[in-house]
Amino acid sequence: MAGRPKIYDEEVVLDKAIEVFWKKGYEIASAEDLLKAMGIGKGSFYLAYKNGKQELFEKSLQRFFYKYFNDFLNGLKAIDNPVASIKAFYYQMSDEVSALRLNGCYFSNAMVQAEKQEVKDQAGAIMIKISNSFSEVLIKAKQKGIIDFNIPDDILPLYFLNLWSGLNITRQLENNPEKVKRLIDEHFKLIF
Repeated sequence: MAGRPKIYDEEVVLDKAIEVFWKKGYEIASAEDLLKAMGIGKGSFYLAYKNGKQELFEKSLQRFFYKYFNDFLNGLKAIDNPVASIKAFYYQMSDEVSALRLNGCYFSNAMVQAEKQEVKDQAGAIMIKISNSFSEVLIKAKQKGIIDFNIPDDILPLYFLNLWSGLNITRQLENNPEKVKRLIDEHFKLIF
């Protein structure tokens, strides 16, 4: 027997779970919060996510990456000089109405809030994947002679990871988005 077919759109359900996790955090989000937001019953939930909340969160991390980052990172590969696009990525962190500003970075939040190491590892791996992608396209542009930068190639991914993490804290402390953008500009001046 194949069981009952799904009567919900998994991407929509994951997007609803992301909203709950993003606002409440992994540890605080309850099964009741998630089921209510997702609009599914317990039976459907545990049929789809046999390992419960952790499996749902892990799938939500992947969904978040593919929804918000995958196309952007693929698009960077087609740009000769990706500096402006990468800077724009960081600028969105300072935007007053950005979900990133209001709720923090989904991946950074998971790194800080989750108690389970597997969850932290998965979120961290995605952050590293993004910072490595930035570095790869910049190194490629440097090799073509389009840009030059002062940071060693092997340190560049860590630089972007550090900038990302630091901005997640700074924007919570500094309410003036223009100052945060100026800070981003100063960071980019250090590189290029």
